[in-house]
Amino acid sequence: MSEVDSWSVFSDTASAPQVDISANKLEPLAEEYAQLKTQNEALSQRLGQLENEIAYLFPEEAGEIAQSTTKFEVIISRSERWSWDKEALERKFGEGSLPDHIKRSLSVDKRKFQKLPQHDQEALRYALTRKLDRPKVKVIPNV
Repeated sequence: MSEVDSWSVFSDTASAPQVDISANKLEPLAEEYAQLKTQNEALSQRLGQLENEIAYLFPEEAGEIAQSTTKFEVIISRSERWSWDKEALERKFGEGSLPDHIKRSLSVDKRKFQKLPQHDQEALRYALTRKLDRPKVKVIPNV
């Protein structure tokens, strides 16, 4: 007994199976999907605007700041990225020359840097760039 496999991908003569999709069932599903997708995009855009407006009311500093209203607890958290100017560090701390095909990349350990005395931190601060990440907004209803 031989069965015909509709997944005959290795056969040159196999044709794609005919699928009967009822337009009566598909049309309303596709329509609702398109409407919800449009609404979702509009809601996402509005949420982004509201997050920006709320974040604008808070100071621009790293960390978490909370503010209570009569109905909500609003929390803004901002992380901070540190980047070091590798060329400036290399000029200051570079030891000897390397062949052109070898690169040396100096970096600074953030935790160790923060534990240094203030005068040692100041000696390196020229090579540090600090940037705040996009704020994260939480709105929690008061119970």
